[in-house]
Amino acid sequence: MKLVHTFSLGIATLIIFATINAQSQNHYALKSSTSTVQGTSSLHEWESEITGVEFKGVLITDANSVREIKSTELKIPVEGIKSTKGKIMDTKTYEAFNYKKNPYVTYKYISAKVNATGGWEINGTLSMAGSSQPIVLNAITKVLPNGEVRVTSSKKIKMTEFNMQPPTAVMGTIKVGDEVTLTFDLTLTPIK
Repeated sequence: MKLVHTFSLGIATLIIFATINAQSQNHYALKSSTSTVQGTSSLHEWESEITGVEFKGVLITDANSVREIKSTELKIPVEGIKSTKGKIMDTKTYEAFNYKKNPYVTYKYISAKVNATGGWEINGTLSMAGSSQPIVLNAITKVLPNGEVRVTSSKKIKMTEFNMQPPTAVMGTIKVGDEVTLTFDLTLTPIK
């Protein structure tokens, strides 16, 4: 009887350790990014690519999903925002950010929870152009077969909420709309 009890206890211990080991907490860094800022103007719609994105974070994952987001931080150099419309648009963008005083856009994690659709609701602080605001990002995460994590998110914001003046050109006759859409498609890789 004692042998059966010891054997059962051993099996239970192995199951518990297997469950714990199936989940892992890792630090992640950015492997690749396809991210944009999109908006409108009185002349045309526009899009700028976000390059030079930096990411660091801690996630708990298993083979199929992200179980918990422990921390995330996103940092974007303002000069890494590149317009498809050329250097004039880039210059206007950098001026709107007052980029010499505020060279980075940052997003810092506060908390995260799974939302009703199975995605993540990430609460954080978005700082740009010398102003910071609480922002909720809705993100979809997917654990890839190689252990990397893909994160996608899209968020509409208004420049004036960050004390930014939407850019103008040609003596004010061309005006950029106040609302822009930030779109992120990030592939994160665990740091060994």
